[in-house]
Amino acid sequence: MAAKRPKGAAKDEVTYFYLMKHTEKGTVQNAAQKKKGVNAVTKVVRQEGGQCHLYSTRGAPFDYVSVITGITTAAAVRIVAEIEMRGAAKATLISGVEIFEGKISTP
Repeated sequence: MAAKRPKGAAKDEVTYFYLMKHTEKGTVQNAAQKKKGVNAVTKVVRQEGGQCHLYSTRGAPFDYVSVITGITTAAAVRIVAEIEMRGAAKATLISGVEIFEGKISTP
């Protein structure tokens, strides 16, 4: 028997977190080159049926965090390969399932 989801819990969709750090090549790329790489990876995510959000995390152990939903585990691995094949970043992949979806109410 499957466990019941607690009230307020989100659906059982896997979210993939890509923790990315620039390589030597990535640190010397100009803005246009970085944008070209981001666009290419975004295209692959969309072809895999997913949606992504990219966050800059300056001052943190990683330079960027990408949050991708709507893809399979196999697609998640292919996306890591796509990111790393460009040589500008190394990616660490973490998956997770949302356990709570809260709404903040204002008085």
